[in-house]
Amino acid sequence: MLHVSLTMWDMGSGSNARADIRAENVTETGFDLVFRTWSDTRVARVSASWLAISGVADYEQWDIY
Repeated sequence: MLHVSLTMWDMGSGSNARADIRAENVTETGFDLVFRTWSDTRVARVSASWLAISGVADYEQWDIY
């Protein structure tokens, strides 16, 4: 599972802020982090973060002490 999110955005105040962020082309070794806007949205800069969570090979590894 892969979670992506915006951690900072600097948008122009003269229009609506419209944005989409997502992970595409996800593989075991990487992914593309895609940020899109539309219409008259103006962006100065953005920052994003991501978190990858993998399953365990064997559910017996989930022992909690």
